[in-house]
Amino acid sequence: KINLLIISLSNSSMTIEFFDQYRELIPDFRAFLEALQRPHPSHLRVNTLKISAEALIKRLNRYGFRLEPLPLTDAFSFEGVEKPGATLEYFLGFYHLQGLSSMIPPVVLEPQKGQIILDMCASPGSKTTQIAAMLSNTGTVIANELNRRRLGILKFHLERLGVTNTVVTNYQAQNFPTRDPEGNPLRFDRVLLDAPCTGEGRFRTIMRSDEQEKMREFSTEASQQMSHYQKQMILRGFDLLKEKGLLVYSTCTYSPYENEAVVDYLLSERPDATVEPIRLDGIKTVPGCTGWEELIFHPSLNSAVRIYPHYVDTWGFFIARIRKKPQSNI
Repeated sequence: KINLLIISLSNSSMTIEFFDQYRELIPDFRAFLEALQRPHPSHLRVNTLKISAEALIKRLNRYGFRLEPLPLTDAFSFEGVEKPGATLEYFLGFYHLQGLSSMIPPVVLEPQKGQIILDMCASPGSKTTQIAAMLSNTGTVIANELNRRRLGILKFHLERLGVTNTVVTNYQAQNFPTRDPEGNPLRFDRVLLDAPCTGEGRFRTIMRSDEQEKMREFSTEASQQMSHYQKQMILRGFDLLKEKGLLVYSTCTYSPYENEAVVDYLLSERPDATVEPIRLDGIKTVPGCTGWEELIFHPSLNSAVRIYPHYVDTWGFFIARIRKKPQSNI
């Protein structure tokens, strides 16, 4: 059976209390706290590089999968199986286990066939392989990952899912090269920065043991420290864009220090950066905040979106879509 780790009542209470600082930020706060008491749902993405949704459904029904469509194309929630990563279809790369909110940043990125795309923090590869599928293995995807220990799992998923348009690199995201080996400027049509974060959006009081192992210690200090590195990363990601290029910044945390404050910093440092609205049919989102406690952010941050588990039963997420405006000739 799936091994669930139930956090002790005293520890759970302390952790729940941590979120009280967001009481004025998160609408329907009581419903939010109630949502944290429920275990994570199980979601999967059909790998259209290898199979259609219709064909996969027929195959998975034989194992007892009870599938329900999610409000994204080729995405499903499921119940009825104890080891969804132990089927032949999984190892053949017909589907990938991926939370709904994790599938949204590539959709917001809108990759177009033939484009050159950078995924700055790629491992374990869920979003990288999703982008490759959206491109039908055309163009070029650079999957960058700093942590050498995570490169193996990234390469495993690229191979398992049949991705052939992707090159793996190993740089600090904030130090990713701005020039190619011949010295020419290195620029991308699209950049995805799914930034390392404190991961508050992952928290539930009932979690699988593998999810619990990924959790970081929550604190304001940790969030502020993480924000420092995220600001460096988003500057480099934006500078790597072609003119009119698109950057998507996302995290799985609630802290404005790591979300709106990071994008606001980019807007203050790069006058050619602009935040664009995000439209997601069938997914209830909350606008990004323009102020929190002593912080005041650019008004355009209300075009970013926040995803909360009491509105969409998935991880909490923050997503901003940022365009590089053409340079003025004046």
